[in-house]
Amino acid sequence: MSIQEFRYTICPVGNSSFLSANREEFLQAAFEKRGVKPTLLQSLPRDQWHVHFDYQDPALFREGGNIPPIWAKSNDADVVLIGLAFLPHRTFLLVRNDSNVDSVEQLRGLRLGVPVNADAIIDFYRATVEHGFETALAARGVAAAEVEFTHIPANISFSSGSPDHKGNLGQVEADALKAGKVDAIFAGGVFAQRLLATGEFKPIYELSADPELVLPINNSYPNTLTVSRQLAEEAPEIVVEYIKQTLLAAKWAQNHYPEVLELFTRQLHGTPGEVTTSLPINFHKHLAVNLSEQALLALEGQKRFLYDHGYLSKDFDLAKWADDRFLKAALAEIEQDA
Repeated sequence: MSIQEFRYTICPVGNSSFLSANREEFLQAAFEKRGVKPTLLQSLPRDQWHVHFDYQDPALFREGGNIPPIWAKSNDADVVLIGLAFLPHRTFLLVRNDSNVDSVEQLRGLRLGVPVNADAIIDFYRATVEHGFETALAARGVAAAEVEFTHIPANISFSSGSPDHKGNLGQVEADALKAGKVDAIFAGGVFAQRLLATGEFKPIYELSADPELVLPINNSYPNTLTVSRQLAEEAPEIVVEYIKQTLLAAKWAQNHYPEVLELFTRQLHGTPGEVTTSLPINFHKHLAVNLSEQALLALEGQKRFLYDHGYLSKDFDLAKWADDRFLKAALAEIEQDA
């Protein structure tokens, strides 16, 4: 495969790939020197956007939520894990403000809203919500069998919808909670802050508030950087350069908080206030990818949840999936250039 162009796609979860692609087009400039054109997947016709989930593209980079690449790998997609990053978003269990429920323990026998997208290639948001609920329940000693998971139709086409549709993930559950159809919902990030600002909802548990009690593993924690195997095998220098640009963007971010905040308001589809409230204080200093043992163990926990809950057709060896050669080479080049 003669590499003259590759596609890249980035989830709206806050990451260094977005900074690399959008801070004065550093990503484009870096590959222009190599005679290679990076093309944003979402700039192409919508009938091609499905590769964001199924990886049916021989030259694709993707940084974002971990459920689609885990699912794709389980379904034999030729995708390689080349980096992981940890940026926790504040996540909550919410009830209506007029509810008598004030704790997770009080959810026994009540209805928890779970969105179900029957048309999705992989229903990543249903898995996200289920994992969030089960993490919170387990932390407070409540068994999943003691609550009622109430399915709410949420048939949104994530592979062909508008680029900003993910900014409204959770709206169907919020509407159901407001209408009294369910008793509690799981919500996170910018959207959760938007709900709380209405005064109509209140949190009864924050998953990310007590890291000693809960490691909030879920779709965007850890965030995954992946690449098509054909591209990795036939043009490893392209993969090294892409990772290098994300690492340089993460390094740049450490001393450019105002600029990072402005970019993240675009990526996360929120206001500056919503972004800063939904992320840790020093979020701009923790965007670099790695493949540490801790990161792989966290991803293993997510894979195990997905397999145990029927989202994966078969299990696979995550350690063999990860390939750290490209990350090591990118770090070596940065050190050599310093």
